[in-house]
Amino acid sequence: MSLRFLPVALAVSSACLPALSAAHYDGGRADSHAPISVTGDHTHGAKEWMLAYRYMGMRMSGARSGTDSLSTEEAFAEIPGAMGMKVLPYEMQMEMHMIGGMYAPTDNLTLVAMLPYATKEMTAKTRMTMMGNTMEGETEAETSGIGDAGIGGLYKVLDEDGYRLHFNLVLGLPTGSIEEEDYIPMQQQDAQLPYGMQLGSGSYELRPGVTLNKQYASWSWGAQLSGRVALDENDQGYKLGSRKNLTAWAAKPVAPWASVSVAAYQSWWSDIHGSAEDLTINPLVNPAADPESKGGRRLDLGVGVNLLGKQGAVKGHRLAFEYKAPVQQSLNGLQLENDYVFVVGWQKAFGG
Repeated sequence: MSLRFLPVALAVSSACLPALSAAHYDGGRADSHAPISVTGDHTHGAKEWMLAYRYMGMRMSGARSGTDSLSTEEAFAEIPGAMGMKVLPYEMQMEMHMIGGMYAPTDNLTLVAMLPYATKEMTAKTRMTMMGNTMEGETEAETSGIGDAGIGGLYKVLDEDGYRLHFNLVLGLPTGSIEEEDYIPMQQQDAQLPYGMQLGSGSYELRPGVTLNKQYASWSWGAQLSGRVALDENDQGYKLGSRKNLTAWAAKPVAPWASVSVAAYQSWWSDIHGSAEDLTINPLVNPAADPESKGGRRLDLGVGVNLLGKQGAVKGHRLAFEYKAPVQQSLNGLQLENDYVFVVGWQKAFGG
């Protein structure tokens, strides 16, 4: 799938809509927002603004190559090794805090801004063979800090008969570090960590998309096609591969203040272009340092809950939760496989 198909997807979506009446999308329902994992899913009315906070936890463990999960021995056998040394990443946890804001100067245009803060921890198994003797151990690395910020806008082109359709266009800013270091026992010194442990991309990114929502009396659905494309090579001499996402969800109110949802998330991403000039970790020893083993595709399924305060001190406050797990993943080369992702978020709109 290519980002050049976004206009086509929009045209097809518009052509499939039935004859429209004057009824507008109801933003006051618990299911009027997508599952909390989906960003840029809704717009606001003129002069309305919103604050949001999301917390994401993700765990990856075990090795996979292609569609096959590998045992530790099978994974070590996939690593070429050099000077008798091999490093196998086998567990990674990431926590991310995201603060965001939205403001609508008009009914059709909603401006957005977001800033993440992430903590990443990785554990790897090590194996060294010398003169017929094999020694095994573990090594850990950790990074934390601000990630890449995003600014942009959502432009609404349809809001009738329960349908809402808008374009997404966000510019990613290289505010996250790509020079994170930690102590590497095999090198007995601090060294720059592999790509997955860095906090940002180091590049300006274009993040386009298109989002369609539809409400019925007793349920709703939505779909979003989005992507991320690095616009330039970073100061380290590489740029992250492009990413495409296709998301679809359905939600049902179970009370005036609550709704439940199910969602499918299909993602494709490509290998890194170029390689980090200051990365001294040998990709023959550690696959996490190999820019050509970073692409893949994955299908996740998610279940979520959206809660909306209707009166008193909680009126207008939204609290949401979603849990996602992969049902299919295929990875280019030896990589960690995803276990799960969960997201908790709060949102509150003002004015309007």
